[in-house]
Amino acid sequence: MNRTQHLTATAAVILAAALGPWACSTNPVTGKQQLNLYSQEQEIALGRQYHEQVVQQIGLYPDEELQRYVQRVGARLAAGGERPELPWTFRVVDDASVNAFALPGGFIYLTRGILTHFNSEAEMAAVLGHEIGHVTARHQVNQMSKAQLTQVGLTLGMILSPEARQYGDLANLAGGLLFLKFGRDDERQADDLGLRYLHDSQYPAEAMGEVFGLLARVSAKSEQGRLPGFLTTHPYPEERRERMETQYAGLPDSVASPSWQRQPYLQQLDGVVFGPDPREGFFRGSRFYHPGLRFQLDAPEGWKGVNQKQAVVWQSPREDALLVLSLSQERTVRQAARAFFNQQGVRSVGNFPVQPGSGNSLASTFYVASQQNPLQGAVAFTEHGGRVFQLLGFTRPNDWRSYADDVGRSMQSFRALTERRYFDVEPMRVDMVRVGSAMTLAEFDRRYPSSISLEDVALINNMTPSTQLRTGQEVKRVRGFNPERE
Repeated sequence: MNRTQHLTATAAVILAAALGPWACSTNPVTGKQQLNLYSQEQEIALGRQYHEQVVQQIGLYPDEELQRYVQRVGARLAAGGERPELPWTFRVVDDASVNAFALPGGFIYLTRGILTHFNSEAEMAAVLGHEIGHVTARHQVNQMSKAQLTQVGLTLGMILSPEARQYGDLANLAGGLLFLKFGRDDERQADDLGLRYLHDSQYPAEAMGEVFGLLARVSAKSEQGRLPGFLTTHPYPEERRERMETQYAGLPDSVASPSWQRQPYLQQLDGVVFGPDPREGFFRGSRFYHPGLRFQLDAPEGWKGVNQKQAVVWQSPREDALLVLSLSQERTVRQAARAFFNQQGVRSVGNFPVQPGSGNSLASTFYVASQQNPLQGAVAFTEHGGRVFQLLGFTRPNDWRSYADDVGRSMQSFRALTERRYFDVEPMRVDMVRVGSAMTLAEFDRRYPSSISLEDVALINNMTPSTQLRTGQEVKRVRGFNPERE
């Protein structure tokens, strides 16, 4: 054994000895020993910290009655789990995607997007139960503990063995692939736990299968085959539905099994915002409008845009250049520019001949020095509506010349929104309709038209266009401003 190997082995022994008393704990679900570097108090503290970030970066949906309803259903499920002492918190976030997620310590979130696709309280409870399962089985802290140990081990190796530095990226990739298996096992365990919590809370177990059937349809419709956020790291929904059907076939009937709590759920859903809120910005072709901040901007032709809470991001067709529009935290254009160029590795390389907006503006080209990923681009700052906007376009240095003109024209297109028809746009909302006579869903769509397609109406009702509706049945439609159809 050479000196480097000896030092690495010694460090590993010291690390293992130091972590020994804390590295393992008893899993409250399985009763087995599990890697865990976090106490329950630390887990809860982490959850509270991340919760604040969720509130700031995503935002909670502004409907207190709906928030109380989701909290009540979630708390009922969690009370029957293995960790009832946690400060269980269930919230609806103001996001149009079909998604749900859990943070350490019992902080669980549903997007308003996934809520608009459910058709009963039981379906919502199925997803809440699944997320509760992640927390009761300590999946988050287990994965965090693994990641922390992997990083510590990799860092030790890179400090003690210079030769290991070249394998840093490869080790990170291997670590991700290694943990993928555990992630899928965790998902199946969360499914099983969620099914048990659902059944023990007197909801029909079949709701779990219905949810996976719905999510399979959502994923099939998603652009370019992209899965809903809830499914991105999960096994295929069809596979999960088959597993659940096998599981709940052996369960005894719940006392209230016939009751799916459809009507109370749909009553809560009536009026919920559907899809992206146009007041926070929307795309019409290559142009982006923001009624709330009263501006518009033209992206380069063919670039694809994504409107996020913190920024609007466009990507070039070859996926090798980005254009980013965001609000600066600084009060003036010059302060914003100074803060940008004070970042480590960023230097100005000359003026950029653009003049975005009609107010006080300045622009500059820049270069980011990095041994692995150097970047070159342009940044512009402009005042509008009492705020300072930052427009940032960049790519690799060798490609900048081919993108500079497109980025410049886009930056110059930033201006005040003047089309008054967009000033007071209202978002689409779910509208519950009680049908007066039997009809098909296609007939319903003709009689009670929506702002979305018949295909989407069928999707959110978990039906097909030929589904027969009963007299008095409540059915969802969607009304409001749809930028894609206006």
